[in-house]
Amino acid sequence: MQYFNEIGYLWMIIFIMISAGIAKDNRFFDPLYHYIKKVFKSNRSVLVIISAIGGMLPIHGRVTVSAGLIDTMAHKDGPRRQKMGIVDYLATHHYYMWSPIEKTVILPMAAMGITYTAWVQMIWPFLAGSFLFIGWYIYTQVEEQDIVITETLGDIGNVFKYIIPMFLSIVNYILTDNYYLSFGALALYYMVISKTWKVIHYINWQVIFIVGVVIVLSNYLKSNEEYFQSLIIGSTIDPSTLVGMSIITCIGFLSSFIMGSSGKFIAFAILLSQIFGSEYFLWFFAVDYVGYLISPSHKCLLIGNRYFGTPFLTYYKVLGLWSLVLLSVGFFLTF
Repeated sequence: MQYFNEIGYLWMIIFIMISAGIAKDNRFFDPLYHYIKKVFKSNRSVLVIISAIGGMLPIHGRVTVSAGLIDTMAHKDGPRRQKMGIVDYLATHHYYMWSPIEKTVILPMAAMGITYTAWVQMIWPFLAGSFLFIGWYIYTQVEEQDIVITETLGDIGNVFKYIIPMFLSIVNYILTDNYYLSFGALALYYMVISKTWKVIHYINWQVIFIVGVVIVLSNYLKSNEEYFQSLIIGSTIDPSTLVGMSIITCIGFLSSFIMGSSGKFIAFAILLSQIFGSEYFLWFFAVDYVGYLISPSHKCLLIGNRYFGTPFLTYYKVLGLWSLVLLSVGFFLTF
């Protein structure tokens, strides 16, 4: 049964699909989007602000919540919609470098015995490179016409009626970690106020099925992580040689690539640095993080692929460039 851990996460995806679908069809968020556009003078500004909010949420399944928010301003299909999958992914994955409540930050701080301030001082080049890359993508690859903002004034009452309940559901999830009382209640609320009772068409069953399969396979791979760790610990490879470092790099990358887990990628980076030298930590961090980002067992890729229709090739083209940025920074800082 351990392979079915986190399978309940599928309910969260269903609730958000329903909420986002109803909100989009009824244009619940249009007054907010119109106000942001009026202040900042562009559709991109709305996308940047909303995706930034979704990307910083300290919750499990952040990419799903962010996808629901972004979907309310996305086209129904086509290449313009596909770009939103990339935005959703980029906006939610810098979080693992800086959040003080995320294990990818807490674990290395504990292993190295450093403060959060010291961690930020160490990791800021990765953050700077990532934010510059994300900004480059949004402001050069996403056009104004790719974002759907309806020109409507609305009234302030709609903020309290439609938008605040959504934010309250997010706050409740942060506090309780209960998606039934949070997003389940939100979906029910939107159904009642919109008088929408037929919601089955809002659910993308391909997403549900594929993410479920990925969760099961990922848990199976995680249950065998001790085997990978034993191979690394028993290694006598010399990291001071080009061949030795190349082998270690491949081991770290492949381990994170197979696992597709944020907790596992940072665990492997820490393990490798403890075995082969703490001076190589930032390189191992970059390599293992890249392995995690592009892992086929990383369910965030599957959600964007099926939810926004973003092709895997498109993902890998963009993530390949981001990976190059991360690896370049890691290499420069280490060697």
